Amino acid sequence: MKSHPSSGNRTPVQVVAISIGASGIRVRADGRTGREAWRVIRQRHPRVVWVAAAYATVLVLVAFLGVTSLF
Repeated sequence: MKSHPSSGNRTPVQVVAISIGASGIRVRADGRTGREAWRVIRQRHPRVVWVAAAYATVLVLVAFLGVTSLF
């Protein structure tokens, strides 16, 4: 990747996004999506992957308990 003359030795911008919703977990990292994005995020931010998985698990558990308490 070519660097701009005025950029010096700075690293390029890295974009990481994790969205958790009713339809599931969507990830994006440096223009990649899906498994490639998970791989990039796991390499750079391993704790974030664990937190996202735990958060999604808690949401599913709460939703399940909420639905079963209605019956």
